[in-house]
Amino acid sequence: MNTVAAEWLKLRTLRSTWWAMGVGVGLSLVLTVLGAETVIARWEPGRTPDQAAMGVIVAVYVGVIVAQLPLGMLGTMTITGEHSSRMIDMTRLATPSASRILLAKALVLGGAAIAGSLLIAVPGYLYGRFVAADFHPSPLPAAAWQVIGGGTLMIVVTTLLGLALGAILRNGAVATAVLIAVVLVLPFTARVLPGGELVNRFMPGYPALQLIEQVPDIMPVWAAFTVLAAWAVVPLLLAALRDRLR
Repeated sequence: MNTVAAEWLKLRTLRSTWWAMGVGVGLSLVLTVLGAETVIARWEPGRTPDQAAMGVIVAVYVGVIVAQLPLGMLGTMTITGEHSSRMIDMTRLATPSASRILLAKALVLGGAAIAGSLLIAVPGYLYGRFVAADFHPSPLPAAAWQVIGGGTLMIVVTTLLGLALGAILRNGAVATAVLIAVVLVLPFTARVLPGGELVNRFMPGYPALQLIEQVPDIMPVWAAFTVLAAWAVVPLLLAALRDRLR
């Protein structure tokens, strides 16, 4: 717990933390508001309360995942900054286990990512319900939890993937470039390559978009959650293994 507390102290005292959170949350909120207004304005009369509620939730979480890249960059900066400043040496004097340090950073960053998603989702949801008031949306249909879980997990996974890449590569610019390639560039590139559609299904973007109902379902819900979570767990395990081998 002392290691987690120390990592939380470092994270909240860095200006980069507040810049990344501010940019991610602010941009996503603006897009969520604009998206909700645009989508709801096109609804046909006769929508049921549950359909209206799901429409609001989906519109909100499409906006939420926009914050993934700034928070992923926060993940890379959190650890590459320590390596470039050599502060990591002081951290390891206090906690010799590199795996414990990485786990503590992951817990703190994961919590920050969840908090960021709530800062976007709660105001966005309330605004969406206000705009859709004529349709009398129900509170939270059972199907909404898949969307909420998928959108939140996407932000957490991207943040932790950034942390893992930073720990492996130890260079902020390179780690950020690889993160952008994995999240944005490769999924689009794969579509034009032979067999790329199959590869794209196992990139982090497709299962996340499936969970928030933006693309056709091609895998069971549990498989989509598993593939998405693996993009955080496997790189973190590789980062821990790299430090252990060193």
